[in-house]
Amino acid sequence: MLSASLLSIAALTVPSALAASLRDQLPGVPAGWSVSGTPDASQSITLKLAVKQQNIDQLEGLLKSVSDPSSPNYGKYYTADQVNALFAPSSGSVDAVTSWAKTASLDNSLDRGLHVTIKTTIGNANEVFGANFTTFKDESTGVEKLRTLQYSVPDVISSHVDFVSPTTFFGRTNAESALRLPENVGVERREPVSEPQSGLTKRALACVSYSARGTAYLGPDCWKQVYNVTYVPDASSGSRIGFGSFLNESAIEADLFLYEQKYGIPKQSFNVTLINGGVNHQEPEYTTIGEANLDAQNIFGLAHPLPVTEFITGGSPPFLTNLDLPTEADNSNEPYLDYYAYLLSQSNEALPQVISNSYGDDEQTVPIDYARYVCNQIGMMGLRGITILESSGDTGVGAPCQSNDGKKTPQFTPAFPGTCPYITAVGGTQGFNEEAWDGSTGGFSNYFSRAWYQESAVETYLGSYISKSVQDYYTPFTNFSARGFPDVSAHSSNPYWPVYANGVLALYSGTSAAAPAWAAWIGLLNDARFKAGQPALGFVNPLFYSLKSGFTDVTQGAATGCNGVNAQTGAKIPGASIIPWATWNAT
Repeated sequence: MLSASLLSIAALTVPSALAASLRDQLPGVPAGWSVSGTPDASQSITLKLAVKQQNIDQLEGLLKSVSDPSSPNYGKYYTADQVNALFAPSSGSVDAVTSWAKTASLDNSLDRGLHVTIKTTIGNANEVFGANFTTFKDESTGVEKLRTLQYSVPDVISSHVDFVSPTTFFGRTNAESALRLPENVGVERREPVSEPQSGLTKRALACVSYSARGTAYLGPDCWKQVYNVTYVPDASSGSRIGFGSFLNESAIEADLFLYEQKYGIPKQSFNVTLINGGVNHQEPEYTTIGEANLDAQNIFGLAHPLPVTEFITGGSPPFLTNLDLPTEADNSNEPYLDYYAYLLSQSNEALPQVISNSYGDDEQTVPIDYARYVCNQIGMMGLRGITILESSGDTGVGAPCQSNDGKKTPQFTPAFPGTCPYITAVGGTQGFNEEAWDGSTGGFSNYFSRAWYQESAVETYLGSYISKSVQDYYTPFTNFSARGFPDVSAHSSNPYWPVYANGVLALYSGTSAAAPAWAAWIGLLNDARFKAGQPALGFVNPLFYSLKSGFTDVTQGAATGCNGVNAQTGAKIPGASIIPWATWNAT
């Protein structure tokens, strides 16, 4: 069964014996899950309490000041110590939470001054947090997780805590690489084609390669030729690039060397930083590598010889399932909290100036308090002059296309963290006349209001490029007054991107190819800026929106979705809402 009966649900929600405030409550067992057992009350459990940060109301104004090119403070970034002094939880809040934990006999530790981790028994956690931790089974995989349908925070610390995890959160995150074609691309040909195909310009056709099966793909030299990138960076300029790896993925050095050899790139490796128990898998038989390899090889192909760092983060933070998200593996959640807490703990000099991330989730599967907290952490990175890029997603307008609040209301499905206004969301195009790729996720957030830097662009779009009748039809499914995304785009599919994986050259597509490409681009721009004595680009959205005439306006193609099929996997979604004509047209 997909959900428990009313009697069963009632049995899973127990009021706390302590004075406490209800913090979160699910309407029932999430779709795709069922109750599989009751754990022993003596079983151990580890929970993380996010301590409320200070001065968050000042974050956007400060970020605007250093990132808006019209500001006198443009490029005058903050140090790590300055940011931490501004926003770190107050000593009073930290003391309140740790003292409470000690009084409650909860083994606790403070993580980088941001989170209090407690270790206790399930029975004690149930009593303290008004929860009923239960074992739930993912019906598609058989994976079991310990979760609760509701929890409360004791009143004595309620004002000091943003959220507790993992509690009510189920789900999974996705690497935004939509397709891997298991083709033999070792035998290739480059033949002149008299007529442009699939929107390819003649310039692109001159350099595109073809697999033994005739599938078109492009190497780094072709990519540079199509986008007219001729700049050669200097490894000693100080410009550095990073990318995040999650879900137990690692970029394989041996595969990178094969890629470099194939495309005539001088041999260069990358640095690896392990976060929260992340593991750098380099064994030949390891297969969870596709996304990480795509990120690494795209960056090196476009920005050699700039230094590159991979951040591998372990752990499984919590998510709330929706219709399309029963998990595929037990460790299938993205550890945003640990990832950004680590980055914020490092000095500016120790970090790359641009970091690409190619993993995301349906926004509604991320609890809103959690999403806002993570988004603010990303904003703090921008305040320090570090560009954070995020692939927008590969499910077009959406896949499940219904709310997961128990009402099953038809709606478009935006993706987080691309919806965060402090991140640069990267969408996808296809062909080389810059036609929108139909799988590129975009639209409007249901969590975040419209960003200040895009007010004019969104108003122009709504006023001149989407008819009133279409707006009226879409209004029940989206929020036109909210944050619009993506912000930029780059080639994602058709032709495909070649990537070595386990020694074999395969073909990939997706916005996760576009995000590291943009990271390489920004790395090149930072290289030039450093040579000219200028600061890093930092949070680029205000600059990019102000320079809109300098970008190619994508006016052909469309992102589609809400048709009962997951555009990323091609799988049908039982029970999904069908929204006819659900399309974001390029205009």
